[in-house]
Amino acid sequence: MISDACLQELNAKARDIRVLTLEMIGHAGKGHLGGAVSIADILSLLYFKRMNVKPEEPRWADRDRLVLSKGHAGTALYATLSLRGYFPREVCYTLNENGTTLPSHVDMRKVPGADMTAGSLAQGFSAAVGMALAGKVDSKSYKVYTIVGDGESQEGQIWEAAMFAGNHGLDNLVAFTDWNGMQIDGTTDE
Repeated sequence: MISDACLQELNAKARDIRVLTLEMIGHAGKGHLGGAVSIADILSLLYFKRMNVKPEEPRWADRDRLVLSKGHAGTALYATLSLRGYFPREVCYTLNENGTTLPSHVDMRKVPGADMTAGSLAQGFSAAVGMALAGKVDSKSYKVYTIVGDGESQEGQIWEAAMFAGNHGLDNLVAFTDWNGMQIDGTTDE
């Protein structure tokens, strides 16, 4: 159970994530605002309460992992990683600039603390399932978290990966669905 004081702290962190996300997108003049700010609460909980990570050692082998399947929301992840200490806040204002370490979609080769490069929607969830399976096979204790968009959850690949995870007892995998009701071509109920 989370105490009231902890909940207030996490809400404040989520607000900080949203503010920095807005600043980054405003500075860059482009970005996926809605899909980014809608995951701030999840990111706050994970990075400031649940996940076992070491910002000073981003590739630590036993760290918990996060796969942002909805890679277009990478700005919120960047804000979170900066606030958690993976890189200085000033780096956030290089979003989408030539030579930046913060491209519009997450690239694990460039972003300290990013565990997966974002590709086509739904691929991230499959990658998270693969990471969780690898952890089980290697008898590792880390958890794999993933955030999936509600629009991408219409993809068959999501459901195939979910069935695989259940069939293989991947209890080290935790999936969140960002149910914000929107997708690129309208609402998710259309």
